[in-house]
Amino acid sequence: MANTGMDTPTHSLRTEQATSLLTEKQVCEYLKVSKRNLFCWRMAGMVPYFKIGRAVRFRKADVDAALERMRIG
Repeated sequence: MANTGMDTPTHSLRTEQATSLLTEKQVCEYLKVSKRNLFCWRMAGMVPYFKIGRAVRFRKADVDAALERMRIG
């Protein structure tokens, strides 16, 4: 049987990362903030994001880390 490369660690890592990307709407719902507020945080460099064509995507781990950095006290 030929190895298709589908069972390699690199493939599963890419698949996991792709499925863990969130849309703006999902992040807004998760953080309970407006789309405008999320946009301002993006532009200020507070929340890292990806641009895939015209789409904006966020890694949940990055969103959680950004939220932790905003914590006071």
